[in-house]
Amino acid sequence: MPLLVYLIACGRPGSSENVVAKREDAGLRGDAQVGLAPLPLGMPDVASFGYRARGGHAAFKLARDSEAKGAWQEVAAHCRAALEADPNHLDAAYLYAVALAKTGGSAEQILAPLTKAAAADYAKWGAASLEQPALQPFLATAIGQAWRKRVEDDRAPFVAALARSLIVTSQHDLYAYDGEGSRWFRLTRTGGAVVATLYVRSQRQLAYVTRERVKDTGKPRTKVGIGIIDLATGRTRRSLALPADVPASASVGIGYSTQNKSGFIVTAGKGTWRLVDTGKLAFESIPASEHADYPAFLADMTRLVVTGRSARIDRPAVNNVSADWDDNMLASAIKIGRSKKVVTVPSPGLIDGDTASWSTDRTQLAFVAQLSDTCKPNVATAAGFVADGATGNVRELERALGGIAIEWYGERTLAIAGDHGVSIVELGGAAPAVLTGADGLVTPRRKPKCSPEPIVEEPIADDEDSPVEPSDAGTAH
Repeated sequence: MPLLVYLIACGRPGSSENVVAKREDAGLRGDAQVGLAPLPLGMPDVASFGYRARGGHAAFKLARDSEAKGAWQEVAAHCRAALEADPNHLDAAYLYAVALAKTGGSAEQILAPLTKAAAADYAKWGAASLEQPALQPFLATAIGQAWRKRVEDDRAPFVAALARSLIVTSQHDLYAYDGEGSRWFRLTRTGGAVVATLYVRSQRQLAYVTRERVKDTGKPRTKVGIGIIDLATGRTRRSLALPADVPASASVGIGYSTQNKSGFIVTAGKGTWRLVDTGKLAFESIPASEHADYPAFLADMTRLVVTGRSARIDRPAVNNVSADWDDNMLASAIKIGRSKKVVTVPSPGLIDGDTASWSTDRTQLAFVAQLSDTCKPNVATAAGFVADGATGNVRELERALGGIAIEWYGERTLAIAGDHGVSIVELGGAAPAVLTGADGLVTPRRKPKCSPEPIVEEPIADDEDSPVEPSDAGTAH
């Protein structure tokens, strides 16, 4: 009997475009060979992930209500309605796949919405689809076995994309932007609770701090939590609330220990803890006598200090740079160690050592300078600069009223977060390109002390964005 190759179109409930199968005329046999094309991972823009604010979300909430009752036919119907209103509602797509599995849907029908969810948000739904109990019968089919292989094979390109991506913030959540493919990847799903991030590049680890409102006894309170993202695996752990005796107003310090038991060290109130990841985050108390958060024990001698919604980087020195730093790590001039060149910025500017970083080839030093420590209307308070390590020549890149942050995004490429969002700057190249959708970098903005703490309504903690997902299986939240 002749073998046929078939493709099923994707983008609608009950269809998929990435199936390539060898099939008998009488139907797909259990031992038929099935191959699934590589998934187009990520989304073309950050706005695509905002489906909770679009037209399909009302129907999705009805689907969640039906899920709670175990009415899976209703779940499927509501998910279809959500996807008809918004084909990019990824949670609806995943829940629809589960509903089809629970109501006798075929492998081909299940594959289509599953592909939609996992391709766009691989970190959340890729591993989850392999661990979801309701999908195990699907995974036992020929198409399901091919799906498992597809998910496993797509992990390497996903992690590679994260490795070359710029990590940014958008509406208080974290995303990775891969300029090579112009694709976006969602890293956190907190509903806007992220207030600060420490990116330890040498370890490919991030720790993020969240602030959310919770109602334990009917009275709202603020919960402060810390989560981690392992960029080496693409796995995100949902934020873990600080111990109950730590007030929400307490300053929180986070650094990455490279001593003995490596990992994030957290200080808050009178306590010090190691953040332990054993499949789920936990705080491990550390005696103060161990001095686990001493700069010499931390990667890059760097700590993130978060107070309320304000954050700053704290470190005692800059590699290959000397200066007469004041108590705020500011100096009017710095000296490059190898070339002995002195670097200054226009008076009364002060170079902020906490913001200084070398390019990967160690030839260019980027930093932020404080231009003013007062908050006068229409007066720039900070500017981003880059200095040539061999000549000491300085180039100003951008000024900002509301603070500025700067990071390297390549050997000759910088990312700057200023008054107009995030821009990509090619040294010696074209005009800066605005990264639409990004509003900040993981590096905190350099702001004057007079800047008021941001007034933002803290989101209410809920689990709406984790339908039928196994607890901490993959990257919930």
